[in-house]
Amino acid sequence: VHDPLSLLAITFEAGATSSMLSLKRSRLTATSSMLSLKRSRLTATSLKGVHDPLSHLAITFEAERSSLNGARGPAFVTKSIIRGSPMVQSIMRPAAFNVKTLRISLFSLTVSVFLSMAVVLPCSADDTLGEVVEAMAARGVKVTTEQLASVRGHVITEPDSAFKQAVRELENKKTLVEERAIWVWVLGLTGRTEAVEHIISQVTPEAPVILRANVDNALGEIGGEEAGKFLFREYLGAKSDAYRNHLLVLMSRAGYEPALARSTELLKLDQYKSEYRAVYFYGTMGEASVPFLINKLGHWSPGVRKNAALMLGQWFLAHEATKPLISRYAKEEDPKVREKILDALERTMVDLGALEQFMKKVEKEEKDGLVRRFARESIKNIPRLREALKRRYGERRPDQKSFNKAYDALYESKGEYGSFRALGLASDFDDEPALALLRARILRRGIPEAVYDAQEINRIILINRLIRSEGLG
Repeated sequence: VHDPLSLLAITFEAGATSSMLSLKRSRLTATSSMLSLKRSRLTATSLKGVHDPLSHLAITFEAERSSLNGARGPAFVTKSIIRGSPMVQSIMRPAAFNVKTLRISLFSLTVSVFLSMAVVLPCSADDTLGEVVEAMAARGVKVTTEQLASVRGHVITEPDSAFKQAVRELENKKTLVEERAIWVWVLGLTGRTEAVEHIISQVTPEAPVILRANVDNALGEIGGEEAGKFLFREYLGAKSDAYRNHLLVLMSRAGYEPALARSTELLKLDQYKSEYRAVYFYGTMGEASVPFLINKLGHWSPGVRKNAALMLGQWFLAHEATKPLISRYAKEEDPKVREKILDALERTMVDLGALEQFMKKVEKEEKDGLVRRFARESIKNIPRLREALKRRYGERRPDQKSFNKAYDALYESKGEYGSFRALGLASDFDDEPALALLRARILRRGIPEAVYDAQEINRIILINRLIRSEGLG
């Protein structure tokens, strides 16, 4: 009954094949295709019962696979980002487009999605930025990875020149709409707050989809108060649920906290069928989401209550939510919600002794068979977790210099490059605030693989908490 990313898989060794995003990244004791977004149940070889092999207790064995030590190539990034982009999800689903508009939208998706890429490839030595943009506009939806990387290279190596040229082209009334959309994207890549007014100026009643799409994405990437306010106005006027949900995610990237008040609809969505929209929104918004989610534990909808508990436990490991979760469990009538509350408590209760006593009480008093089974498995596996924590403690080598080196690589690339294992072995309890920031940054990528990379950070945080709680270090 445990969710594939829940508590009890931390202690079990990675020993099976997996197809996580075609990267052949061995996951924990299971054959899995989790990023097919079909939420296929994992068949554990070393874990029997209702706990899934990616749950909490598996963190303390060989959870950081050796395959994570290397970098990931741009070929993978290109395919998965285009396929899993929020832009793909939001533009393809709303109300009907005609053929011409749809083609422009697809072109916008191909371009806009690379706003979130952290891959740095060299720009062309021969083509100027203007020539590359012109060629991209001529190719439409058939733009190449090399062209996209070339634009990024120009922006990275000559940011001032790229910014000024983009502004000039957008102010030129003769600039074609396809080129104008790419120049908006370029301004988004610069990340400069002074670009916001130039980007917003492109929105007129006649602005085509390609411009509106890239304007939204660029503002989400740059962030700030003005960008957030504009996206909020767009949200209020949006016609489709899919587009509104996409704008919510962009507002979270922009750090616009007033969007929280409008986000309850995300908690009504199935996490997997919606392709992790709530995870992207709350995870990117960060700790400001926690009080809001605690409040939603009392919502009238069981689905909202269940997903609020999931977010508090699985994504925020929110220790301050422990008492509200216990209180909600005592009066919760829906067994599925009670199960999710137990899953959350496994992550928020860092005192294993207190967790064990609570689960024993649940096993004794709970009426639902699956929920009792959940508690029983938790009790059974806590001694195994303690042994695994001792082994992991012996492997760790906390060192600030090594931590900073691993952290910088992952932060700069939003988790695309670098070693989670090196980060974990060099970290300790005091690194948790920095790790929480890294988790939010990784989720800004807005693709399914980022969900699992963010869980790598949560595993590190949990290990550090439990090691400290057990008095090991």
